Amino acid sequence: MNQRDWVEYFEAINGRKPTMQEFQEAREKGEFVMEQKDVPAPTPVTPAPASQEQAPTQEVAVAPSAPFSQEFTAFVPPQPSAKTLQPVPGQKGPKLSFNKPTKFGLAVVAIVTAITLVWIFFFTGTQSLNGIWLSNTDSMPVVYELNGKTKKVNTTLPIKKIIEGKEAEKEFVQKLSALNLPNIQTLADVDKKFHLKTKEVVIFKTDGLALYNLLQSNGTNVIFSDDLDDLAYYKSNLSEFKKRAVFQKIEYPDVLVGKWKNVTNNDDHLVFQITKNGASNTDVTAIYPLVDTDRINDKSGNSHSSDDKINTEFKQVQKEIKNQGYTVNSAREVYKEAYTNSYIVPVDGGKKVIVLDKDYNFKSMVEKVK
Repeated sequence: MNQRDWVEYFEAINGRKPTMQEFQEAREKGEFVMEQKDVPAPTPVTPAPASQEQAPTQEVAVAPSAPFSQEFTAFVPPQPSAKTLQPVPGQKGPKLSFNKPTKFGLAVVAIVTAITLVWIFFFTGTQSLNGIWLSNTDSMPVVYELNGKTKKVNTTLPIKKIIEGKEAEKEFVQKLSALNLPNIQTLADVDKKFHLKTKEVVIFKTDGLALYNLLQSNGTNVIFSDDLDDLAYYKSNLSEFKKRAVFQKIEYPDVLVGKWKNVTNNDDHLVFQITKNGASNTDVTAIYPLVDTDRINDKSGNSHSSDDKINTEFKQVQKEIKNQGYTVNSAREVYKEAYTNSYIVPVDGGKKVIVLDKDYNFKSMVEKVK
């Protein structure tokens, strides 16, 4: 099995691209044979950026996105892990009629080149933008869907153009200069003013909307829209800037991915399909573990949660779930929906999901569709 075949096989089994570590481990185990002709040419992948809020109480209108609790969106129980790839016996490559030093040198060059190209193909800054981005738990998410043929923002806005590298940085600086902000004329000035460490600028353009993504060295993403108004508005309020403009990537819980049916009302059995990006039809949502609330809101990188507050919320949720005839045993089994602050609780072994509003009142229940 050559490298390209192995990558295709991995994607078919796992539903995603392999990580760099998985690629290297597979190569070392002999699961595929890497020949120079098998090395894929670097193919730029274009992820879509997230939009940012433009005013203190107004978010960037990148796309319509309805909260999960309003749509009674469905969830799926934890899905079985993908099969482990079985090692494939190593195949002997064609023998070269060079002396040993030459063969060794060529092998080293081939391996280094292959790893470099694979890294570029799978792990570019643009590709890292794919997924759900959230600035804080009271905000709506920005979702970039970049793996399909059509790249989209919040499931409804096709991305018409992607600008990267020096060209993207140049356009950002041109927009920045139009603001005429004292002491903020370059990307370096922006980093200094707002305590950022920008490693790359990526611009996504849809019909009538431009999204400027400043990817940070710590994995976060600063998102501006169109005329960079947020820079001017928050230039004197660093904490508010970080709350509204700095986005973190959120992993949508696997237990909630799948096809679900609303069973709350007999005359309203709506069926929804939720993707790994939290998208359903024309709606998107961000769901995160209750225990991660403080981590998401704390832009300093602190991973600790307020145990007292989490336990208080959990006790209230546990009580209402019991009133509905089900049980939940740990705060780690409880999720929250960004913006609405509704509680999302898988029950009955993941076959059903109960939605409570922010005041712990029962709102709806969805059931897994086989």
